[in-house]
Amino acid sequence: MTGQILENFNKIKIEIEKNKGINITEAKCLSKKIIHSNPIYLCRLKNKDEIAIKFFEKINVMEKENFCNKYLEARGLCVPKIIFHGKYPTPYIAMKKIDGKKPLVSDVLTRVVDLTKVHTNSLDDPSLNKNLPKLTKKDRIKNLERNIELLRSNPLISDRLYDKFAFLKKLINLKDYGFWENCFCFNDFFINNSLKSNKGLYYFDFEKACISNPFIDVGCIIINYPEKYEDIKKEYIENIRVNLKSEKFKIRLSNLGLLVDIGMCEKVIEDAAFLSNDSIKKTKSSNFCKKLAKRKIESVSFVFENLKNNLMGEK
Repeated sequence: MTGQILENFNKIKIEIEKNKGINITEAKCLSKKIIHSNPIYLCRLKNKDEIAIKFFEKINVMEKENFCNKYLEARGLCVPKIIFHGKYPTPYIAMKKIDGKKPLVSDVLTRVVDLTKVHTNSLDDPSLNKNLPKLTKKDRIKNLERNIELLRSNPLISDRLYDKFAFLKKLINLKDYGFWENCFCFNDFFINNSLKSNKGLYYFDFEKACISNPFIDVGCIIINYPEKYEDIKKEYIENIRVNLKSEKFKIRLSNLGLLVDIGMCEKVIEDAAFLSNDSIKKTKSSNFCKKLAKRKIESVSFVFENLKNNLMGEK
């Protein structure tokens, strides 16, 4: 970790101890396995409690995470308990530490059910517009084009895949997402952003959250567990049908399966492009990340094949 980050932490520590009456006795910096993300310090207090302090580069990103925590908790999800937050010397949030482990394969469907709670309850929610950016279809297509170009820097990605990528872009252009474009989207619902504790499954890291089509979130689960593709997709669609309360939303449900496939394909291209992009600093070697990008796309290549088969209708 850089000296600036440590200096910022020491200033925050002084502010917390002075203004909050909390005495931090131990602290260690955590980082993720692949990328250099926002620094997080795990701290032990004088009373033996533990808290996590997360830094942000921008105030609006910190405020977004704060909003998402409260928003998702109100909708029945387990999220870290925010103790306080501040803006000096860099934006930060202090949270209670979650005692938990990485969720198991057996927890996949629970995560799917949690997703449907959020997705169905957030449709056309006006509070989202005040607090989250919107990712439109036009934005998604631009992102897809940029990510495809980034993938071209990875020689391990087979040339035959680019025709499938072009077909995906065509499908996104063709599909009418209707009310699904005004939904809460985690946009980063990968397994590493959750923990299983004795109180349930906890979710965190909402920096990428936006208003958009929610099927990218389902795609994140499929990318983590491609062997559970059928179960994930079936559980999601069934729960969406059951949980939609308003009659005005109970339309265009026949396209759900196809929309999930499109969302997954979008997300795996984005994820693989991120791993292939040498301009982004990572904790693993460029060669390792490029190989991982290749494996991720290959593990869900059958979904790209499904797109053409499903275009004319759902099973």
